[in-house]
Amino acid sequence: MGDDARQQVIAGRYLLLEHLGSGGMGTVWRATDQLLKRSVAIKEVHLRAGAEEFAKRARRAHREARAIAGISHPNVVNVYDLVDHEDRLWVVMELVKGPSLAEHVAELGPMSPSRVAGIGLQLLAALDAVHAIGALHRDVKPANVLMRDDGGVVLCDFGIVALADTASLTTPGGVVGTLDFIAPERMSDRPAGPPSDLFSLGATLCALLSGRSPFARSEPAAVLHAVMREEPEIPAGAGRLAPVLEALLSKNPADRPTAARAAELLRPLAAAPDSGPAPRDATVRSEGARRRPSRRAVLAAGLALAGGAGAGFAVSRLWRGDGAEPEAGRTGKPAPTASDSAAAPGAPASSTLRNLPVGAAMPAPYGAKLLWLFYGDQYVRVDVSDANEGFRRSIGPKPISNWSGAFKGLQDFSRKIDAVLPVPGYDGEYWVFSGARYIRIGIENETYNDSLLAGPEPLDDWADGFGLGSGPPAGIDAMMPVPDEGAREFWVFSGNRYARYEPEGTGPGGRLVKDWQSLDDWGASFAMHAAFRKRIDAAVQVPGERNNYWIFSGGSYVEIRVADGGQGHADALVHGPGPVSVRG
Repeated sequence: MGDDARQQVIAGRYLLLEHLGSGGMGTVWRATDQLLKRSVAIKEVHLRAGAEEFAKRARRAHREARAIAGISHPNVVNVYDLVDHEDRLWVVMELVKGPSLAEHVAELGPMSPSRVAGIGLQLLAALDAVHAIGALHRDVKPANVLMRDDGGVVLCDFGIVALADTASLTTPGGVVGTLDFIAPERMSDRPAGPPSDLFSLGATLCALLSGRSPFARSEPAAVLHAVMREEPEIPAGAGRLAPVLEALLSKNPADRPTAARAAELLRPLAAAPDSGPAPRDATVRSEGARRRPSRRAVLAAGLALAGGAGAGFAVSRLWRGDGAEPEAGRTGKPAPTASDSAAAPGAPASSTLRNLPVGAAMPAPYGAKLLWLFYGDQYVRVDVSDANEGFRRSIGPKPISNWSGAFKGLQDFSRKIDAVLPVPGYDGEYWVFSGARYIRIGIENETYNDSLLAGPEPLDDWADGFGLGSGPPAGIDAMMPVPDEGAREFWVFSGNRYARYEPEGTGPGGRLVKDWQSLDDWGASFAMHAAFRKRIDAAVQVPGERNNYWIFSGGSYVEIRVADGGQGHADALVHGPGPVSVRG
């Protein structure tokens, strides 16, 4: 745009005043919101695409912008609006008047390790807020972090790279993101997740200490090689920050610490005076970050283990080296028994889990009388071969993140599973719902190896089938197959209401067979009890029983029997309610 464009009004509302900067992804202006009478920053996003591809990216942009705009965090720039104007996308954001970290370092030189640790804590908090809604930043670097007058920092431009980053790093206009800050998995077109942003954060912190990325080279090809193959150049003055930076910059995403672990390590460094180098701390990285020994050594270590939840997880990861379900390797060997896994940190494997607040239940495929029960960020696998004896634990509790083939990098799914729906006609495949997103996963026979088949995608894809436009609040709590309809229809539960849904094929389409009604309709079964009338957390068919179901609410469950009656149903209480008790 030329200087005469500074008086251009975008979408009849935003008056452009001053050019603030330009980059590969767009041009930023200072502007005035003439409706609300406030100063804003507005970015013209450079999307090089044809009409059809532009429309696809624009839809994705609007979804991400709506999600990001819901974040209220002091270290995340506020996104106010996203508008289409003259076949271009414009992102309207909070105007932060301070310089970027890149500008600050260029003018005043590198920062001290303690100050860098403090900035790292703020950026970890910002990324945690972004990842919690299922979004990614994709371009964390010093130029995308602004400084407030009070010394705080603000992460900006998150989600913008996603507008062009649909399937790979490359676009007709070049590489999306900044090469020497991009995680290696994105360079090789592997799935990106929160660990990818943490890699970029590690490179950013190095740049604050030295003035340059640890992978900076004179030629782009050399940068690519350095990110993919070479060890990072940790600044000589990093001091006690060095082990944390090395862990964040691990080539393997699974070897990087989580945001919570990285914050735990940075906190004392931010408060302490700067000092010399610290000894390398082997506990910095994730449990899977140890040097990979031979399979023979791992097997020997596994046979020698006696309990210890963390140790058991580490050996499991080393043995798999892929997306296998945590309790079985790709060799097809049988899964460990309950005695091979800890019940909980500090608890004996034989202890009983009482009042378990089940959030979702998933039947094992291929007719096995096993269930996975998800609660919070944990899961257990239970054997229900003898239903009269209740739930007998065979695996767990373990973190949901152990399902690395299905949920790896999906922080919202690793924190909480809301509901599971078997894909009709595809034994071993499931739709899994968490918050405002869903995915499709697969589980192999015998070994229970898990994998991500599709997604994540927005829950809006199910809007017609679930009647979300006029129905319940956002989010699905539970699903249950209608017995006499086989897998052709399902009851969907959300809040204190339910509806009846018929899938169409294997996709997220379908139709609403019966509109949303009160849970009071189930007056002969679970609705006899107040807690169950308010919310159903999980529902699953009793293995081997066509018409019987377990219904979970809070830490209690009931068993009910249901007969389909066309548009209605006939329900009866078999027994309960009782506490959800999983014995070792």
